[in-house]
Amino acid sequence: MSSSSLSPAGSDGDSTGVGTVAADHRREKRRLSNRESARRSRLRKQQHLDELMQEVARLQAENARVLGRANDISGQYVRVEQENTVLRARAAELGDRLRSVNEVLRVVEDFSGVAMDIQEECPARGRAGGPLHVARSRIQKCRK
Repeated sequence: MSSSSLSPAGSDGDSTGVGTVAADHRREKRRLSNRESARRSRLRKQQHLDELMQEVARLQAENARVLGRANDISGQYVRVEQENTVLRARAAELGDRLRSVNEVLRVVEDFSGVAMDIQEECPARGRAGGPLHVARSRIQKCRK
C-alpha cells in the first residue's frame, strides 16, 4: 500500500499534521476552559451551600428563641387564667356574702325602722366595685 492510501482522503501528509496539531490545541484549550468553568461552578455551588447552611443555623436559632418566647407567654397566660379563675370565684363569694349581709340588714331594718342597706352596684359606675363609705345610716359603696 502507498502512503496516500493511509492518509485521509483529499489531504496530503504535511497539511494533515498541521491541522491535527491545531485541532488538538483547540481541543486542549477547550478542555482546560471547561475544567476552569466547572471549577468556578463548583466554587459557586459550595459558596451557595455554605450560605444556605448559615441561613439554616440562623433560622434554627431564631426558631428556638421564638419557641422559648412562645412557651414563656403560654406559661404567663396559664398563670393569668388561673389567677382570673380565683378572682372570679372570690368575686362570686363576696357577692354572695354581700347579699347575705343585705338580707340581715333588711331584717334589722324591718325591726328597727332605720334604713340600712349596702348597695350592690355603684350607680356612678353601673357595676359592683369601689370603696365603701357611710352616709346617713346607709352603707354605700361608690365614688373613688
